Amino acid sequence: MKWPDLVITLAYFSIPVQIVIGLVKFPRVTRRATTKVVVLLILFALFIFLCGAGHLLRYIEMADTPLFRAVNIVTAVISITTSVYLMPFVPNLLEGTDKLYLEATASKQILSKMYPPQIRERLLRHERSKLDGSVRRGVTFEEVEKNKESCKISKSRDPIIRQRIQDFIRRHSVSKVDALEVVNSQDGGENVLLDSVPIADDFKDTSIMFADISSFTYWSSQHSPIEVFTLLESLFYEFDSIANDMDVYKLSTVGDCYIACAGVPHPQNDHAIVLTQFAERCRQKANELLVRLSPKLDTDDLGIRIGIHSGPVTAGVLRGDTPRFDLFGDTINTAARIESTGKPNCIHLSEQTAQLIIQGGMGDWLIPREDGVKAKGKGELKTYWLRGAEDVDPQDMV
Repeated sequence: MKWPDLVITLAYFSIPVQIVIGLVKFPRVTRRATTKVVVLLILFALFIFLCGAGHLLRYIEMADTPLFRAVNIVTAVISITTSVYLMPFVPNLLEGTDKLYLEATASKQILSKMYPPQIRERLLRHERSKLDGSVRRGVTFEEVEKNKESCKISKSRDPIIRQRIQDFIRRHSVSKVDALEVVNSQDGGENVLLDSVPIADDFKDTSIMFADISSFTYWSSQHSPIEVFTLLESLFYEFDSIANDMDVYKLSTVGDCYIACAGVPHPQNDHAIVLTQFAERCRQKANELLVRLSPKLDTDDLGIRIGIHSGPVTAGVLRGDTPRFDLFGDTINTAARIESTGKPNCIHLSEQTAQLIIQGGMGDWLIPREDGVKAKGKGELKTYWLRGAEDVDPQDMV
């Protein structure tokens, strides 16, 4: 027998061996596969093995023996059986694969809308760790202390912020805990999340925008649910499009309030200017939309009220049954109060945001608000209006 023939024979035998090893090595996949898939794999492995056996018998000059004829007959039977077994299976397999692809694509799109890219990757690593069994429950004391100390590091300059963001994203390449599941032990009901390092960090330089529809509560009480959601979906769709265009991150919507931010999760030196420009485009688009929807939805009395404040926040993923990316801190509360003390069709800015705009050379955008603003827990605040609200009487901005 020639060496090439031996190589061909070994190649034949290697395929069924690899299939058997795969079925044994990945019991989870084998267990979850349908019976038909497993049977087809076994039949295919047996068919290849018999082909190899026939090839071997032929080249050791046993082609005329009863053993060779028996091997050929069994090979033909398995080939026919596999073909008959496979014919109705192929369309179902293709249909199932197509459905799986569509579901995976839809899930990816939903996930991309819920979390920023860095957070998506972190959550996916958590899920993969849960599936492949590499998840470790709990972390060492040194790891927890290291995480605490890292959060105390000042990030007053953009390069340092960028490095900390990268550390935040890449920290702990192997997940410590399943971030999407709370595991209760039978004996103590211990929460595994308590022993893990949260997905969180500080962001020193951010701007937060709250945009609310004025007179919405009364208007919604006079309209059907379909009309209410038509308005909200139309408005928020336009805001989302502008946010994607300007690289502004949409945090969430709470009722008729749209919350967006700049400087988190991606650091930006000009976060206040970018978010202010975003707010102005949203204001203009909202007014155009309300005029367009007025004949059908009677939106003449509605307006958009926007407030922006700048400062540090704590950001991360609140894990549990429904994990979500969220921001916390006094900056969030102040931004909400800046919005609530504003006026319809106006963009209301805190002094901190105004100072950043002035530092960026855009001080002519601002109009100081003459009357003081009293915010709960804050006392009297000095605030500004954004110039350029064409459809607002300047007398209303005092």
